Amino acid sequence: MRKNAAPSHAISGVFVFLLLGIFAVFSTVMVVLGAKAYKGTADRAAEHNAGRIAGAYMRSMVRSDDEEGAVTLEDISGVHTVALHNVYDGEAYLTRLYVYGGMLREWFSYAEADFVPEDGEPVCEADDMEAAMQPGLLTVRLKHQDAWTTVDVALRAAAD
Repeated sequence: MRKNAAPSHAISGVFVFLLLGIFAVFSTVMVVLGAKAYKGTADRAAEHNAGRIAGAYMRSMVRSDDEEGAVTLEDISGVHTVALHNVYDGEAYLTRLYVYGGMLREWFSYAEADFVPEDGEPVCEADDMEAAMQPGLLTVRLKHQDAWTTVDVALRAAAD
C-alpha cells in the first residue's frame, strides 16, 4: 500500500527556530540600545534643568526683593550667602540664599536671628556658589555636577 504523505524535513524545522532565535537576539539588542540612549538623554536633560532651575530661582528671588541696599553678599562661618533684607509690618527680615550640603537653600528669618545653615529650605541640587557685586549688577555662579551656571541680575533699584 502506498501513502501519499510528503516526507518530513528536519531541516525546515531547524530553519524556523533559527530565524526566531535571530529575531529574539536582535530585538533584545534594540531594546538595550534604546534604553541606554533614553537614559543618556534623560540624564543630560536633568543636568541642564538643574542649572536652569537654580538660575531662575536665584534671579526671581533677587528681583522680588530688589530695593535700594536690600541685596548684599555675606560670608558667615565659611558659607557664602546672598542676603536679601526686607521690612514687613515694621519688622526687619532676612532671606539668605546659599549652597550647603549639596543643595541650594533658602533661609528666611528675623534679621537678628542666628544663621543656622542646616535649617535652610532645600530648593534644588547645587555643589557650590560664587557671588560678586558691582554697582547695579549681581553675578552669581552656581555649580552642579562640574557645570557652572552664571546668573547676572541687574539691580534695578540701584539705578534709581
